[in-house]
Amino acid sequence: MDIDEVESTMHSNRTLLVVDDEDIIRNRLKELGERLGFLVHVARDGQDGWETFKREKPDLAIVDIYMPKMNGLLLMHKIKENSPTCPVILITGFLHYEQLIQKDRIKPEGFIIKPFHLEKIANLILELTEEIVEA
Repeated sequence: MDIDEVESTMHSNRTLLVVDDEDIIRNRLKELGERLGFLVHVARDGQDGWETFKREKPDLAIVDIYMPKMNGLLLMHKIKENSPTCPVILITGFLHYEQLIQKDRIKPEGFIIKPFHLEKIANLILELTEEIVEA
């Protein structure tokens, strides 16, 4: 799906949380979420992401694995314990991510490897939020 074809396909009452310590990644994902019709909240580290999650109760979270103050795996655990049905997409620049969660009982709904294509993330977001709408 071309990114220009998906603009504003979602309802504006859907919320997305983007947590990444890299400004450019955070900003690109925020813009993508807005183009898909989400109200997007951003955080620059895991602790800020957790505080934002508790306050905003987003429908979907995109979380970087390696961040200061709280890593993305711990943040994913907190999100899933607080809201088990909230999909989490983990993003990372490291290829050994599968080893990090191999023995973990809590799994993300998706992985995105940096560098990434916005179309791939857009399709994953739409796929995961479709499941929420239909559930």
